[in-house]
Amino acid sequence: MKRYFFFDIDGTLTSPLTACVPEDTKEAIRQLQAKGNFVALATGRLQCDAYHIAQQLGIRSVVSDGGNGLTIDGQLIYHRSLPLDACYAFLDDLDDSQYPWAITIDNKMEKHSRDSRYMDRTGDSYYRNIIQADFDYRTSSQIFKMFVDCPKEEEGQIEFHGLRHVRFKRDILLIEPTAKENGIFEILKREQASDDSVVVFGDGMNDCSMFRPEWFSVAMGNANPLLKAKASYVTDDVDKNGLSNALRRFGWID
Repeated sequence: MKRYFFFDIDGTLTSPLTACVPEDTKEAIRQLQAKGNFVALATGRLQCDAYHIAQQLGIRSVVSDGGNGLTIDGQLIYHRSLPLDACYAFLDDLDDSQYPWAITIDNKMEKHSRDSRYMDRTGDSYYRNIIQADFDYRTSSQIFKMFVDCPKEEEGQIEFHGLRHVRFKRDILLIEPTAKENGIFEILKREQASDDSVVVFGDGMNDCSMFRPEWFSVAMGNANPLLKAKASYVTDDVDKNGLSNALRRFGWID
């Protein structure tokens, strides 16, 4: 039976300690593909970022942007913006508050802001920071991610206007979709595949939506306890070959 495997990246494929993919995990992915299975990433990362990692692993299909991006067999199928009206209202509110922000408006690893406050406070340099004093977010026809410097204990002071968010780091809120299942649904539709052929792996709260009862779900040993409670199976930590151990446990690799 051909199976459809979907892997989160951070904390699932990559070690939280080193941000590297363990060699045992790389070999497991090679075996899955050699056996004729469909293998894809399912991540909150921006499409260009996620696909770069996928290529390093020999993977050509990616559910990116928390479900708002989809790449199949190397072809970008769609890459949807966050809802603009909600984004504009959200940023308007932030402009009236003390919380610095930066946003991603292109499929590039760049963040745009009006001043250096976000970078100065967070030190977040994973994306290139572009500062433009007269930057007007309302001229942006697409917004893929928004970053906010806000301590967890002050989160309740922010109005999200229906936008989904995850905690990127202790003092950084990341506004991005958390509906990875939408990309999986689209792949299943195109492949005419059944629900019982789906296997998903994850570790964080942004994986919850794809831990559905009709799909087989594997939580890493280092996963959030709430995600573990939803999982079909809980494996070992990523640093202890949790991904490959689970695949062997169910006979999907040798």
